[in-house]
Amino acid sequence: MAQKNSFSETLTAYLKEKGFVYGPEPEIYGGISGFYAYGPLGKRLKNNIEAVIRKHFNSQGFFEIEYPIIAPEIVWKASGHLEGFNDPVILTEDGKESYRADKLIEEMTGIQADHFNDGELLRAINEKNIKAPTGKKLAQKIGRHSLMMKTTIGTNIGAYNRPETATTTYLPFKNYMNFFRDKLPFGVFQIGKAFRNEISPRQHILRSREFTQAESQTFLFPEMKKNWEKFDGLKEEILPLWTEGLQKDGKGPEGMELSDAIEKKVLKNKAYAWHLAFSYKMFLEFGIPREKIRLRQHHGDEKAFYSDDTWDIEVSLRSFGWLEVCGISDRTNYDLGQHAKFSGQKLTARTPEGKEEIPHVIEIAFGVDRPLFAILDMAYDERQADEQRTLLRLPAWIAPVHVGIYPLVKKDGLAQKGEEIYNNLMKKFLCIYDESGSIGRRYSRQDAVGTPFGITIDYDTMKDNTITLRERDTMKQERVKISEIGEILEARINGQG
Repeated sequence: MAQKNSFSETLTAYLKEKGFVYGPEPEIYGGISGFYAYGPLGKRLKNNIEAVIRKHFNSQGFFEIEYPIIAPEIVWKASGHLEGFNDPVILTEDGKESYRADKLIEEMTGIQADHFNDGELLRAINEKNIKAPTGKKLAQKIGRHSLMMKTTIGTNIGAYNRPETATTTYLPFKNYMNFFRDKLPFGVFQIGKAFRNEISPRQHILRSREFTQAESQTFLFPEMKKNWEKFDGLKEEILPLWTEGLQKDGKGPEGMELSDAIEKKVLKNKAYAWHLAFSYKMFLEFGIPREKIRLRQHHGDEKAFYSDDTWDIEVSLRSFGWLEVCGISDRTNYDLGQHAKFSGQKLTARTPEGKEEIPHVIEIAFGVDRPLFAILDMAYDERQADEQRTLLRLPAWIAPVHVGIYPLVKKDGLAQKGEEIYNNLMKKFLCIYDESGSIGRRYSRQDAVGTPFGITIDYDTMKDNTITLRERDTMKQERVKISEIGEILEARINGQG
């Protein structure tokens, strides 16, 4: 991610003012970086994004699970987090400030440094003459900072808050096998809180100490990867693939049909390719434009040693440049193998040939907060008129308010008619009723928070039972019968009208 700019400061201030995101929290006590609260509109938007996630996974037969946030130390030893889940840290020469070294390089220079070793990090800092944001000189040593948040269960059981949802999703594997009647493949997903003790989180909700993750795991045998039944449903999807080779050659992503990516061996197998395309389509469903998305393959020295292949979905922001929002990894049988070893339990499944094997896992890992911020970053716009007016061009299906209802005046029965329409529409849509101020000011208030439609009740409404329906982005207005408004809104909110 690039260094923050004036737009990022404008956007984050705006999100606070309009009730999307508050913080750092607890604000009345000075606040601690990395902790944010979602306000009334932010929480609604977050709920709507999670609804898209659930719909996307449910449509392909995944089952949602929920697991405790806290797990004993042995779990994190098995997963490798206790030993290896850390970030490179660099101090200022006076030892009073600390920064995550790779992100400091990225913010100050735009160089992607998350796969640099300690020597490469120090070399980049010196060659680019990078200093702390406060202007202080940096020490000539890279240290390691654990991201794990420690706690205690009862009086003496050592435990940690989970740094990701994925590890906890593996633990009920034996129960999954019972539920799925010992048959592979099957998929589960989980949406929930995770915690990372970040060194110096600064980029708003993009890098927090407490955040919401959504991850899925597909359990399958290796031989199932080549002939994945669902592949044909997405084989013609064109993906913006940025292979390791293209990156090394200094070239950008290339659009490629999924079937061609398999034929040219850009992607190793149909199961992994399907998960990559499935994830890409989910981000399109969030309303992120295709031209703002690329799929970046991990370098050989960047991906985990046990990973057969890993790609990230990245999106382009006005505020912080290219941002990783999702990782898709073929984790082979590493996770179940580790938990079998440390727990002493048999975590295997029987192949069609009757052989006991530890299943492989293809994992989709992403957060909810990052897509949410990306959507807001892309939706923010300023309309030049008599005065500068701000609007959020949010996709209608995820907007925190679908429609505003506005009686032209409070008298002559218009307010009562407006409340009647509001009460009826509230049964199906997220609505707001506003009778205060000029009609233009009321339109502007809702444009500013992304409300896609407005309904005006005027004197003609009292004569012929029609209202004025206004569209946010075009400001187009049309007369619609009250009896038809619910059907029209439903079609347009779902992108069908």
